[in-house]
Amino acid sequence: MKKLMTIFCVACISVVTIAQTGVRIGNYEFYVTKAESDSVTKVFVEEEPRSSNPSQKETHSQNSFKKHNTSTFFWGLGFILPDNSSDYYTILGGKSINFDAGWIHRHQITRQFALGGTFQYSYYNYKLRDAATEPKFMEEVIGREFARTDIQKQVYRSHNVSAGAFTRFYLIPPKNRGNDGLYIDLGAQGDFAFRKVYKIKTQSERKNKYFNDYAFNPFTASAIARIGWSRKEWNIFNVNISDDWDWRCCKSRAIFVRYRFTDAFNSPKALPKDLPPITIGILFM
Repeated sequence: MKKLMTIFCVACISVVTIAQTGVRIGNYEFYVTKAESDSVTKVFVEEEPRSSNPSQKETHSQNSFKKHNTSTFFWGLGFILPDNSSDYYTILGGKSINFDAGWIHRHQITRQFALGGTFQYSYYNYKLRDAATEPKFMEEVIGREFARTDIQKQVYRSHNVSAGAFTRFYLIPPKNRGNDGLYIDLGAQGDFAFRKVYKIKTQSERKNKYFNDYAFNPFTASAIARIGWSRKEWNIFNVNISDDWDWRCCKSRAIFVRYRFTDAFNSPKALPKDLPPITIGILFM
């Protein structure tokens, strides 16, 4: 009888101790409580939630990157840089412009690298100063001579369909598929001029248009370089742009430089000079 009482006392003391601290076994924790109104002892079992590991989530996010394709409409405005050397006709830089509009397609291969292509309409407007007074240009294109004092305006314009390909290197990789990050594009572009015309405006005869398929090349090729960024990367330039302004002017921008390495004019067989080859501008996507 004494042994039985001893075992009972030890059990009661153990129950009181467990009620204060609980017992944990693996992911389970046992709680023992005793009601004051009766002598019934209740045992509760609770499973501990699994703790999340931030490093594991981050590793999973990095490993979950998948290749994908993205197409975006873009438009842009560029300015043709004057070159007053003997190889080019003189132009007015501020009024010699380029306009582009089309689609850019990107194939994301890794977070740091992508391949892409462009298909666009391109318009070039070269405001010339000395073409009409150059003897070879007068002979091949105009067919007659104009007095220098009679000339008010002369321009060469071309409407082009263009296609290009580029490789993209990311300085800041895109955070998601709809983001462009911060990148550099290097590529090439080919243009077909489906309409090309030289216009001259004089005081005596007003406007005259000249189309010359021999002197004006229909096909040209250019090298392209772009540095672009999306809205999320504006902070690297310390520029505070509101969301409303950003929505109106598209989510991404790029500054581009285009260098035409073929002749726009059939030189030197038809014409001794060419048009300046460098265009600098900005794209909105």
